[in-house]
Order: sequence, then C-alpha cells, then structure tokens
Amino acid sequence: MVRGLLVSHGMTSRSLLLLLAAACGNDTAPTRSSADAGTDNNQPTANGDAGPIGDGGVTGDAAALTICQQAAQHSDFAFLQTHVFTPSCATAMCHAGPDPDVGLDLSAGNAHANLVDKSSSTAAGWTRVEPGSIAQSYLAVSLGRAEGPPPRDGYMPLGTDPLCLEKLEAIERWILAGAPP
Repeated sequence: MVRGLLVSHGMTSRSLLLLLAAACGNDTAPTRSSADAGTDNNQPTANGDAGPIGDGGVTGDAAALTICQQAAQHSDFAFLQTHVFTPSCATAMCHAGPDPDVGLDLSAGNAHANLVDKSSSTAAGWTRVEPGSIAQSYLAVSLGRAEGPPPRDGYMPLGTDPLCLEKLEAIERWILAGAPP
C-alpha cells in the first residue's frame, strides 16, 4: 500500500524518508540560556546579533555568519567597538552623549581611552580594564564574567538582551591580549 501511495504521488522511498525525518521533532520552542542570547539565527535581538549578516563587503564563509559567530574569531578592539560597545552600550541614556552614565563614554573614538587603565567610578579600587587581567577588570565583573562587587543597577548591558557568549569571550581575549587599541 505504501509503495502504491508513493508511486501515485511521484515520491521515491528516499523522498518519503526525508519527509518523515523532517516531521520528527518536538512541539516545544527551543530555549536559550542568557549566555546564548542573540545566537539564534531566527531571533532578532536588540544587540543586532541575529540572522546571517548580509554581504556588506564580507566575502566567503564570513558572509553567512552571525555577529556572534564572527565574534568567536575576534579579539580586536575595532570589532568590539562596532559590534558590542556601540550597539549595546553607547546608547541613549547609557554610556554615550554629553552626560554618559557613571561618566563612562563608550562611543566610537572615546571607548578605549575611557576603559583601559581607568579607575572604576562605581567600584572603589577597581580598574575598568586592567590589560592582561580579566579578574582585575571591572568591565568583566559588570558583564558577569568575573568575581567582584556587582554593578549597582545590575549586570550589563541593562535594558536589552545579554551579550552572547562569543562576544563576552571576544572581550576577554582582548583584555588578555593587553587591551590594544
């Protein structure tokens, strides 16, 4: 009977197998931990992590990678500025503009000078970014990646999706590399 049904609909055994395999699954939506937020290619986030990147001058395999997937290949400040600090931190009412929160301006052209070897304005005895040391960098603490006094308003970024794990690890690689400009 199945063979007759396949023939009458023009399906091969292979087609049926593929159809059945595609139908298998579950009825629940996938879940993500906060560390994975922004890594699902179909779920847009406020951090701009979702979906494959259009070509935008990127060629080859990188053109099909999400920002989070690309972050796994980076530790350079230019990438962090463009894909982390500017879209996630240097926003209105946060770390940009004439009066940035806690005096920390993370806008392009200002972020590096305001982070590296600068004292934290909210945690006494801490440096915002201590080149070569994640454990002594308050930036890592504020992102929930190192032990220390928690940020007064909560872990960063506030009011938006958490950064994906790959972006957090890119920040850590940058710090460990000496936090170069």
